[in-house]
Amino acid sequence: MALPDSNGAGAGAGEASGVADSEAFLHQSYLTYIIPFATDFNPETAFQQGASSVESNISSIEQRDRLFFDETVDVYFILRAPYVDEDSLRSHLRRLVIALDAHVVNGVAPDREGTPPASEIVYSGEVERAEEAFVVVGEPQEEGQRHAYAVWKLPVFLGRPRIRLQLPSVVFSGVASFRVHSAASGQAARSSSGYMQSCVPSGLNLLESFANDPLLGGVVPRLSAQRVSKVAPLTKPKDALHRINGLQSLKLKIYPVLHSRIRLSRPNTTPPSASLIALLEVDFTPYFDCEAILDKLTLSVTDGTVEDPNSKDGMSLPLSCVAHDHLTFLYKLAPQQWDVVSRTLARDLVVTLEVVVLVRPEAEPNRCTPRLAMTWTTALDFTPPVNPGFGQPKTTPLQRSHRPSQLSISGGVDSQPLVSPSVMRPDALPALEAATALPPAPALPDFGITMTFTSPAHPIRLGDEFAWTVFVVNRSNNNKAAENVMMPPTPSAPASVLAQHAAATAARKLMLVPIPRRRRNELRVVRPPSSSTTATGSKKNWDDDGGGIADAVLDENVVHAMQRSSVVDAAELACLSADVRVGPLPPNGCAVAELRFLALREGVVGLEAVRVVDLGSQEHVDVRELPLVVVSSGGGGQTR
Repeated sequence: MALPDSNGAGAGAGEASGVADSEAFLHQSYLTYIIPFATDFNPETAFQQGASSVESNISSIEQRDRLFFDETVDVYFILRAPYVDEDSLRSHLRRLVIALDAHVVNGVAPDREGTPPASEIVYSGEVERAEEAFVVVGEPQEEGQRHAYAVWKLPVFLGRPRIRLQLPSVVFSGVASFRVHSAASGQAARSSSGYMQSCVPSGLNLLESFANDPLLGGVVPRLSAQRVSKVAPLTKPKDALHRINGLQSLKLKIYPVLHSRIRLSRPNTTPPSASLIALLEVDFTPYFDCEAILDKLTLSVTDGTVEDPNSKDGMSLPLSCVAHDHLTFLYKLAPQQWDVVSRTLARDLVVTLEVVVLVRPEAEPNRCTPRLAMTWTTALDFTPPVNPGFGQPKTTPLQRSHRPSQLSISGGVDSQPLVSPSVMRPDALPALEAATALPPAPALPDFGITMTFTSPAHPIRLGDEFAWTVFVVNRSNNNKAAENVMMPPTPSAPASVLAQHAAATAARKLMLVPIPRRRRNELRVVRPPSSSTTATGSKKNWDDDGGGIADAVLDENVVHAMQRSSVVDAAELACLSADVRVGPLPPNGCAVAELRFLALREGVVGLEAVRVVDLGSQEHVDVRELPLVVVSSGGGGQTR
């Protein structure tokens, strides 16, 4: 007679009590999560302050009502669970899986009520080592049951999504899952060795028909039908995850604090260098109403050097900024000396910014100073331009006919060297020098206006829309005539002096009119000789009276030549802003205008001129030194 195993009975009772505790922990627990307002939030101090209960202390915690992009927020998970003892609680915490997802969701636009708002996930993670939670045990309630509160902290970085933001909000969704170990799963784990259990009736022998086979030598094979019977697939893993009740989601408004962009230009130096000038612009948005401290700004180039001249007084970090501020920082970027002779000079520029937003300064209780960190990378190309001077002599300044650095309408001709080209460049061909020499430009009247045309640097394809930026400066006070009459003349001064002073000190109003480039029939086609010429070679036939015979009235060659030469070509660029007004510009004042165009023809296109009209005096000047645009049909284009 077999005796009962006391150890086995005790183990069975322990398993039963463990299953009961697991079921109670699963059904009576509740998960919530908060984002405290205080930056240096301490759960030990917040949950155990005063003589109040833990529930009241949790409800009294001040929370954030809005967040910022590029911020790392601390999300605190709070799990309320039934408390039996410390060991059982820690064993249950080991089987917890806590996950969190953060989505950025746009607000519903009033004109798009039927379409769901766009959303994008910006964070997804889990709590590591859930058993190492901070645990606070509450006082026993009226029913005699006590609750324990486990707290975890999870840092979440709120990056910027790729969707277009329209009244964005961030939605946090936290889930706590509990792994339950049942008795059946424990038995299945013990029987996972591959052998059949003892004291279990065997099934039908499938190899019984081979028992009398003489080739087996008296060996009776046996294969139980339980080995090959059809087994239904498991619908649930042996350690199933069960979701714990809790808060479904937490939705908060989120705003960007700053935007940054960089502009690159190549210095106009002789000889040309591979260095670049970078202008980093930082714009602060109007979505915050407090002070922001820009305390870190670094630029780094792979295998390159960065020269920072922003260490002057007033520009050194940290800088105090408010909404709508616009800051511009200047840097000089250059590759390493041993990389100048390499084939490729493509590098990566890494820009890092850190800003502290003083939502509630340190002087006040529960200070809130979130730190924003922004890091982005852009590509650089240090390759110097090919033949930047276009073969011009070093005695004259660098001026490109198709890409001038500044277009001036102040009159005068460019200075030409007085030395013969054959002396300066004896290896040049005289015929080529004479053919490429530009005729002297006629002197323009003194208009008192300086204009700079800037074309876009991005590729232009056929049918694309692009813009020229026009920078206009009123140099009326720089004229010699204005300098002589800067002081107000006396009332008895001549009328010409009074009019000259009024014109020099008055504001200028200008109008820019683009003139397209077209080929017109300006020369009359010389009519070819008539076909009335005789075979004998005489050009005229004389009748008996001595009168000449006139040529044919309509000759097909003449008609064809006249019709072909009378065609007016279509415009290469269609100007979308045909009438641009600038002003009023006071003396020494400046303004920026924009001319928008549409590329209509493939190849090198441009304008004939831009007519500048003074609306006050009705004088006008045509600017003909304009940028050229290279337009391609498929692969993109470039501007010069």
